[in-house]
Amino acid sequence: MKTIQYLTETAEETKKIARDLAMTLKGGEVILATGPLGAGKTAFCQGLGKALGVEGIINSPTFNLIKVYKGKTKTLYHVDCYRLENADEEKKDLGLDEVFGDPDTISYVEWPMYGNNYLLDYHPVIKVDFTYLDEDKRKIVITDERQ
Repeated sequence: MKTIQYLTETAEETKKIARDLAMTLKGGEVILATGPLGAGKTAFCQGLGKALGVEGIINSPTFNLIKVYKGKTKTLYHVDCYRLENADEEKKDLGLDEVFGDPDTISYVEWPMYGNNYLLDYHPVIKVDFTYLDEDKRKIVITDERQ
């Protein structure tokens, strides 16, 4: 397991970190993003998506729960579990077990702690934790469980 910490002051810096991570992805990876509202989780996904060749706008799937973006070689699943915080376990089942590990996909999940047990127990994952330090500064800690 490898852990790296970054400090960023702009959304562009956050996106660059994501693009760098994207260059290491082979397919099938599950990325779990945690942190408060406004800390950069969606900006990070935008960087991932652009690096994967996604064209168009990547925005938060808060109301849809899942958005699917076709990249040049991989499909990006952007999942936001925020609205599932008080849902029962059955409603938390988003069918992601069929997607996780698929070599043609990358799964990026915001607010995974509100997801179902399958999501929370899935390994290996890449954890990205965002801390809001001030109006401009964020700390990003990436813990990569891949071998």
